[in-house]
Amino acid sequence: MRPLVLVAAAVFALLSGAARSDDLDQPEALSKSCPRGVLFKEIRSGIVVTVVRQGQGKAVFTEDKHRLQGATAAEILTKEGEHGFIYGPMRSYMFAVDPDVVKDFEWRPAETEYQAFYTLRDDDGNEALLNFVDIGCAP
Repeated sequence: MRPLVLVAAAVFALLSGAARSDDLDQPEALSKSCPRGVLFKEIRSGIVVTVVRQGQGKAVFTEDKHRLQGATAAEILTKEGEHGFIYGPMRSYMFAVDPDVVKDFEWRPAETEYQAFYTLRDDDGNEALLNFVDIGCAP
């Protein structure tokens, strides 16, 4: 009976937030710069890619070619050495693009973030093709 009480207490503590580290309440603890990149694992296939840097800029996502919107981007490297870029208006709507599309973005080293993800979509944005989740800094 005692183990059941301990399990119930632990679950209650987690749900109420009492078991969270005080460090998680600090903004600087929410992300961490990774000099060798951040590893992202695709949910279904298990494929792991490295995001080597992340960028911000402006891009067109509608038929109105004069309407620039804020955009986020990532430079990706696969284990096999393939190199590419994704960008989109938000991490849940990312598209594969040529490097010249994001050449004017402001870039910074990749940062690992709690529960970060990227969803790569088809060209129309209707179908999610791949879902990558942050699994931490590359060794």
